Amino acid sequence: MILGLCCWFNEKNSLSFLRCLEDIEQLVNGSSDDGVPVSFGLDLVDDDLECEILLEMLRCVTSISQQLGKTASAIFYESLVSTSVVPSEEILHCIMKILVIGYSSSAAMLHMSDSGADIAWEKKLADHKNIRKFSIDMLLSLHALREKAVTWGRVLNVIESFLKFLVPRKIILNSDAEISSSINASILVQATSQISKVMFESALDMLLFLNYLVKISGQIHMLHDDISRIQLELVPMIEEIVSEWLVVHFFATTPSQPAAIEDFSSQLSSLQIDSNMCKRSWNEKLGKCHFTLAFILLHNIQSSSGDHSNLSSRCLPSSHDIINSMRDFTSWIIWGKSGESSAFLSHATELAPILLRHGQYDAIEYLLTTVEAHLRKEKTSHSIQDTDGRWCILHHLLGCCLLAQARCASHGMLKEKKVNEAVRCFFRASSGKGVSQAALQSLSHEVGFPHLAFSGCVSDAAWKVHYYQWAMQIFEQYNISEGACQFALAALEQVDEALSPKDEESKYICLRRFIFVLYECGAMKILCGGQLPFIGLSDKVEQELAWKAERSDILAKPNLYKLLYAFEMHRHNWRRAAGYIYLYSARLRTEAALKDYLYTSLVLQERLNGLSTAINALYLVHPAYAWIDPLLEGNSLHNDHYPRKKARTMEEQTSNDLQPQRSPSYVDIEKLENEFVLTSAEYLLSLASVKWTFTGKKVHKAPSDLVDLLVQKNLYDMAFTVLLRFFKGSGLKRELERVFCAMSLKCCQNKVDSSCIREDVRTHGLLLMSSKTEMVVHGSPDVVPAAQQSKGNSQWETLELYLEKYRGFHAKLPVIVAETFLCADPQIELPLWLVQMFKDGRRERMWGMTGKESNPASLFQLYVDYGRYTEATNLLLDYIESFASARPADIINRKRPFAVWFPYTAIERLCCQLEEFVSCGRMVDHCDKLKRLLHGALQKHLQLLKVDSDDAPSAFH
Repeated sequence: MILGLCCWFNEKNSLSFLRCLEDIEQLVNGSSDDGVPVSFGLDLVDDDLECEILLEMLRCVTSISQQLGKTASAIFYESLVSTSVVPSEEILHCIMKILVIGYSSSAAMLHMSDSGADIAWEKKLADHKNIRKFSIDMLLSLHALREKAVTWGRVLNVIESFLKFLVPRKIILNSDAEISSSINASILVQATSQISKVMFESALDMLLFLNYLVKISGQIHMLHDDISRIQLELVPMIEEIVSEWLVVHFFATTPSQPAAIEDFSSQLSSLQIDSNMCKRSWNEKLGKCHFTLAFILLHNIQSSSGDHSNLSSRCLPSSHDIINSMRDFTSWIIWGKSGESSAFLSHATELAPILLRHGQYDAIEYLLTTVEAHLRKEKTSHSIQDTDGRWCILHHLLGCCLLAQARCASHGMLKEKKVNEAVRCFFRASSGKGVSQAALQSLSHEVGFPHLAFSGCVSDAAWKVHYYQWAMQIFEQYNISEGACQFALAALEQVDEALSPKDEESKYICLRRFIFVLYECGAMKILCGGQLPFIGLSDKVEQELAWKAERSDILAKPNLYKLLYAFEMHRHNWRRAAGYIYLYSARLRTEAALKDYLYTSLVLQERLNGLSTAINALYLVHPAYAWIDPLLEGNSLHNDHYPRKKARTMEEQTSNDLQPQRSPSYVDIEKLENEFVLTSAEYLLSLASVKWTFTGKKVHKAPSDLVDLLVQKNLYDMAFTVLLRFFKGSGLKRELERVFCAMSLKCCQNKVDSSCIREDVRTHGLLLMSSKTEMVVHGSPDVVPAAQQSKGNSQWETLELYLEKYRGFHAKLPVIVAETFLCADPQIELPLWLVQMFKDGRRERMWGMTGKESNPASLFQLYVDYGRYTEATNLLLDYIESFASARPADIINRKRPFAVWFPYTAIERLCCQLEEFVSCGRMVDHCDKLKRLLHGALQKHLQLLKVDSDDAPSAFH
């Protein structure tokens, strides 16, 4: 045994030290074979006999350790300190199985496949021989041990004394005492890691020995009472010792985590501006492999004592100082300075804040989860919670640690798992009462989280509301909406019980805060899906959301008006839902004009969505109640369109409870559809870079310039939608004539403009005509059937398409179009499809030139009026010949009175014009030819009419 401390420089230019052995090291390594164990602190009644029992027992323990080798302890250690798939209990069971029956058959088969059948068979025989020899030797040794002790009870007494020797010593330190202020920290940490490893392995060997005794209890004649004592007393005791020394070894060997740089302020502070050298050196050490967690704990002890000399001491410590300082440090880790508590690792709740301040989150999680698992196994959590509040503090600190890990983790399963575990821990911490609440409030704010300051708790519900509020703020601060929503909802469940009925104002302020947190965290399903804690809260939720919506930016996301719409729709309150979404559209209309939004088309699109949604909602209401009171939007259309932070009074809340009464200026479905059409027109014009604004004042009348702008930009679908929505009767016909005149004049320009046909589907589908007088207004102008698109790519084809589509509303439209063409260019050749529209009224031509307003006679009249005599003559001759060449079956119809009509006045004018041209010498030959053709055809026609007139009386009878 070395009594002093020696050091020398080795070949690698590093400094090496030799220290004296601790008592357990001397006892385990066999240096005390000739000595007396009592000198090591063992409490033995019969020193001579019990010392012999102890030494014999230690030889059995050593045999088990040698049989297993170092691998077993290493595997068991890793299962305790790392995230292992196989729990430590399962590993212990496998080790016991190997001690009793040897290696498993699966391992043997794997070895056979790798090395061959012969070698594997020899290996199997050798293993079998080895396990039989070990089993026989252990049975002989254990029988000899029992014979020496007479009973197993005496052996267990010696084992219990030895286990007490393995427990970390309790050393009471003065409040101002320093732990080895003159000892170099590195030597202390190294000595602590070595001795804690020996203590851990010794405790583990004892755990394996006790379990082995239970396994072969029948072969060594152990009584049932002795087996029960091992399982119920000694095994839990040794498991606690294993965990304690494991924690000490973990602190002494686990490298610290580097300081996390999370934001700009942290990065700025990392520049060490106006900082001392000691703090800079400390931050640089964090994260180094040689700088373990034990250095952080030592630094805290030295900081509390105000002496930092030991970190840089140049004096080498003595052997006695090393051992004493190691014992003091170990005692402080396990028991604290006072050493009064007997609970397992009760000092953990004091160690965790120290590590939390330095960002050692993984170490905190391991420490606290180890304590929690032990307390759950011992089933003492209830008693701890009732006595000193450490159970609640443990879960509070563990929740803070897990939350910090979730903040640093990237998005994914790991972050979600950490958040869920943190929520669970905070809920457990909030369940404390009395002393637990005071203990939580006593935590220092230096741990990096806001201080839990709450005075005057009158009930457990009030405490929970305050704690949930604190947790909600923490999750909200870290932008973790899932946790904030859970605690906001939990607070809502407690707030009605927590606040007295007399304090209604404070109650509603608290409710408002929690509701707004749910909204800002995106908990729409909770607010709208009927998941609120009690029935009476729904109306208050609506009032608070409406109050906030009036004072929030209209373009805020998520939008409060949409939330209110969903809220009312879920409650089947269709009319209020329509009111809120219409109010959203109305505010967009007003504030867009005031603020001049950059993306006007997007705002208009939102207005259209709001209007169509309001229309759909009102269609769900009975027609007698399908209206919106405009007073709903009274408070939101003031000049103040920006958020206001103003306390809401009870008078404001009660005023919103009044049901709106129907007024003469109500907004019904018809007005909403009118506004939708006008807004759609404004939206399409904005896409065409034309600024036209609908003010919302004259919703029953379309502005005079709107249709002209739409036609000018080739937005014909929208133009006709406006006409059919706002004009009826003669007014509609007059406007249709004006639009088709403008379209015809575009064709007369004799050039093709590709922009005239809007292939973009946004220009179509605003209107479907189920009849000539009925319209169905659609939602968004972006969604249209493909059949509504234009057929062609020229002005002529566009005119043909719309004239065919809308001449049912005004039969004279073909006449207007033809007259516009001829007026603009008397020599223009009318398109065939237009001429065909005049002739389609009487396809068989048996009734002459009669028909609707756009009939052959109208076309003939236009030809005559604009000097197109050749076309007029050919048209008349065509119909006269068709009349004369009627089929025999149709002659009887021709002979009926008033059945046939020709424009004789216009024919007479044509004849006069031809004679005038001949007399003036203009186109004499051509006009004379037309005159003769016309004269001959009329003469035959009149003779045919005379015959028909003579036959008329007989046809009549």
